[in-house]
Amino acid sequence: MRGASLRLTAQFTLLVLVLLAVVGAIVFVIVSRSVDESNQRALVAATQIDSGRDAPAGTFVTMIDGHSGGQVQTSETLPDGLLDADALRSVAAGGPDVREQRTVAGQSYLMLTTSSTGDRNSDRVVQVALSQHESEEELSRLASALLVGGAVAGILAFAAAYVMARRSMKPLADALALQRRFVADASHELRTPLTLLSTRAQLLRRDAKNMSPTAAASVDELVDDTKALSEILDDLLIAADPRSVAEPTPVDLAAIADEAVALLGADAAGRSLVLVRTGSSVPVIVSGSRAALLRLVIALATNALDHARSSVSVQVAIEKGLAVARVIDDGSGFAPDVAATAFERFASGRGRGAVVVPASGIRHYGLGLAIVAEITRRHSGTVSIDTSYKGGAVACVFPLAVSPTE
Repeated sequence: MRGASLRLTAQFTLLVLVLLAVVGAIVFVIVSRSVDESNQRALVAATQIDSGRDAPAGTFVTMIDGHSGGQVQTSETLPDGLLDADALRSVAAGGPDVREQRTVAGQSYLMLTTSSTGDRNSDRVVQVALSQHESEEELSRLASALLVGGAVAGILAFAAAYVMARRSMKPLADALALQRRFVADASHELRTPLTLLSTRAQLLRRDAKNMSPTAAASVDELVDDTKALSEILDDLLIAADPRSVAEPTPVDLAAIADEAVALLGADAAGRSLVLVRTGSSVPVIVSGSRAALLRLVIALATNALDHARSSVSVQVAIEKGLAVARVIDDGSGFAPDVAATAFERFASGRGRGAVVVPASGIRHYGLGLAIVAEITRRHSGTVSIDTSYKGGAVACVFPLAVSPTE
């Protein structure tokens, strides 16, 4: 719960910070343009003053008066190196106005050299230099305020989001805790009779010499079934508790398919159906849980047996460098309009025209293909309906744990 809450909080805080950054950038651009326009107006206004001594602080004026024989008047505090004599000569010779930005002694200045000085009919040339120090400080203070405000807003957003995430996650955490308790209680109740069943089956196998070959084979199958049930029960416990992590092991998908076909052979024969394993005769190694993959193949084969007319094929192969487990039946197949929901809980089966209680007499609840999809996802694979086969076909694709040698 704490980890999920922190992830949600981090995502929400990141979103808030991105929005604040966008808004802050827009505000900074608007203010920066406003300051620049204000400075440009101040430059134009300064060209109309009569004397450099009348210039406001931070503004420096140089004038060439045509009525006084080209006399030059300059502000007494004009910084050394700021005067642009070339611009003055150019404008005095009838050239266009010159707008520029110069840096002198670490200070930035906006400059305008013009002969358009109000009502004087271009009888003088004026060069105005406006210090950018105050404007830059103003923009710097704005940027600092935006950064500090964004940081404070980010901290407040993180705290508020964490509190809200904890509150919103609590019902889910309670539901998960209830699920874990239910699975733990159910497994405890199931494990005892399953252990007794396994023990009795092993005792029967010890007396197999007094049984007919058919009965002895059935006892062996019963022992294998109880072992498979124990593995499936352990896998269910791991799958139900997200805190549990089972280390993946190399699993032969072909051997899993053989085992599933053997387990379901009697069921298929009882329905007068042919159940066969086809495909690769060499090991197809994937990484994962043996019990979970066995559940996957059994669920696919059981679903296929419920809808087959005469035969079901469990195919395992290596295709394009990937392991593929495909179960094919000669039934009616999947309706096109339900292909997208076939792997949802309580939805699978309805699109194949299945009755609520099929001919096998076993009631189904539309969970088989949903469980297949979940197990496939846990093994980094994909599951889909394979429309390249007649009837029904479901293919699960997994990455190989060992590259094929042939």
